[in-house]
Amino acid sequence: MPHIKIPVSTLRPGMYIVDPGISWLKAPLLYMQEGILASTDEINNIILQGFAEAYYDPERSFDETPAAQLPNTPLAVELQHANKIYEDAYANVKNFLESARGGALDLTFARPLVGDIIKSLARNVDALVTLSLLKKTDEYTYAHSVNVTIFAVAFANFLGMPEDRLHNVGLAGLLHDYGKALIPHEILTAPRSLTFQEFETMREHVLLGVEKIKQFSNVEPETIEGIAQHHEKHNGTGYPSRLSGKQIGVFGRVLSLSDVYDALSSKRVYKNPLPPNKALGMMYKMRGQAWAPGYVERFIKMVGIFPVGTAVELSNEHRGIVCRSNTNFPAQPCILVAQDPDGRAIQPQFVDLTRFIGLRITRSLSATESAAFDIPELLGGPA
Repeated sequence: MPHIKIPVSTLRPGMYIVDPGISWLKAPLLYMQEGILASTDEINNIILQGFAEAYYDPERSFDETPAAQLPNTPLAVELQHANKIYEDAYANVKNFLESARGGALDLTFARPLVGDIIKSLARNVDALVTLSLLKKTDEYTYAHSVNVTIFAVAFANFLGMPEDRLHNVGLAGLLHDYGKALIPHEILTAPRSLTFQEFETMREHVLLGVEKIKQFSNVEPETIEGIAQHHEKHNGTGYPSRLSGKQIGVFGRVLSLSDVYDALSSKRVYKNPLPPNKALGMMYKMRGQAWAPGYVERFIKMVGIFPVGTAVELSNEHRGIVCRSNTNFPAQPCILVAQDPDGRAIQPQFVDLTRFIGLRITRSLSATESAAFDIPELLGGPA
């Protein structure tokens, strides 16, 4: 599909602007900063700068409409379904990767599993996303594959991808670290920082995985491309191919964001997890370097600065759990307040921060502090 030239007054968030390679001297009023338009503020700034027209690529543009849809199922109800889906996914991924070490390749479990994840996220996106942040396991590799699948499908849906592509990106999430099954176990599970040589060996997992996955006849090319690109960076410093800018496809970008977010917010043997808002803050600082402009901002908007399930402290020193995000005012979610300023448990109270002037979140609690809450029980799901 050809690029389309339109007046800047008709730009909207989600459009992918392209640089047509025209000299500024020949088209001084043409806006040519390539990338996704992240917000109406960005568009207003383009108009204020005096630009008149821009080219956009419909195939790389997205509609944010899905993100505005209200949940079809209450969180407490969907958590019951989501918990079983998560446990089944974890068991299947563990079995698949362990079998892969012995040379067995069987993907029959994958597509039905991705379908279940897509359906759960459609019913209530917060359920599986919350579980991905709460599930605790010493076997990071298996949980990580499940979590990346959840975040990738949720983000792709937020970007407006049709269901067939949600299946493809979900499969890419499940398989993105398949190559790690072919890496020496002592490197994969090292309880320390890797040596330079070990890290070089670890980096080989991308191409090792891609070569194996190409043996499956029913895996779409864009799924394989996403797996191949999930460690590439916008500025060309990633691996294995040092791709940059528009050389990196949408699947590669979606998987990369999902991969890094889960890695930062997960506990490892050599590090504690970062609270979600801290992880997102680190990712925001890498915008334009690790990821194309607009993608980090949209990922943050999808997840929320304080995702559901985050333990927080308020300005009145009470503590509680985020129980509902707020797309329009992401720093003002709804809270289930469950501790008084002295740390004593109280009857949970629902607080909508948009309705209380002066009351705000002062910080996310550490993993140790968060352990004082039974978060699934507070949210109404399985303990």
